[in-house]
Amino acid sequence: MAITSVRLEGTERLEVTIRNELPVALTDLTLSLLAVGHQFETFVESELPSDVPVASELLVKEVRTGSIVFELVAQSLPVIPLLWQGGPLLEWVNYAKDTVMWLLGKLDKPPRNVTKNDLKQWHSILEPVAKDHGSQLNFTVSDGGTVINHFFVNSQEANAAQSRITREIGALEEPNNAIYKKRVMTWYQAKFDNSSQTGNKAVIESISPRPLRVVFDNNAVKNEMFEQGVEFSKPWHQLAYIVDVQVQTISGQPRVATILGFYPEETFDPSE
Repeated sequence: MAITSVRLEGTERLEVTIRNELPVALTDLTLSLLAVGHQFETFVESELPSDVPVASELLVKEVRTGSIVFELVAQSLPVIPLLWQGGPLLEWVNYAKDTVMWLLGKLDKPPRNVTKNDLKQWHSILEPVAKDHGSQLNFTVSDGGTVINHFFVNSQEANAAQSRITREIGALEEPNNAIYKKRVMTWYQAKFDNSSQTGNKAVIESISPRPLRVVFDNNAVKNEMFEQGVEFSKPWHQLAYIVDVQVQTISGQPRVATILGFYPEETFDPSE
């Protein structure tokens, strides 16, 4: 069974091929394709500003004997070529390859921060091949008919990667409201209104590369933080803080950081 995603734009093509020996369950195939689309969208979103909308979906283009052809469409494509000279598909396949190599123990760490949701989606991507001994999953990127990247995962490797995923998910199991101690936080967006409870966003890179909405556990913490900056000759929103935070997730993704407390004596100027 060959599953092909035709070029997002221009001549670049991503071909995903499942070389199966047994029939593939429709549910496994559907979840695998959806996970590929979700992983591509998450990958692109991580590189774009938070205010740029991105959406992708798999569209079945054609069904024929022995193959299914589909297209991956993303709304923000006019912006993407500015980020990657080789194109988004090439960059995503590089990322996908390194992720699989990490799951197989061939790399010491994943290419990017991996969430519980990412791990579940990779489990789904590999499922059709993991269930079929002797099968193989191929990812091929071509440009103008010339192959520019290619890698494959056989059934044995898919099973090994899924076992690693199960272990990693177990290690990541934590309450939806996780508390982190003494993390560096910088402001991404802030309202200059001490009474406002909305509009504040900050980056805590050790938790998430994307800005998180910020709320405060109490007004005393907020007021004290907003008074920082005098000794630095800089306003409070241009400083870096060491904070204790409680992080709430949605679908496994960090979304909201509640500032429980901060360490005034450890506030610093991130430009120095």
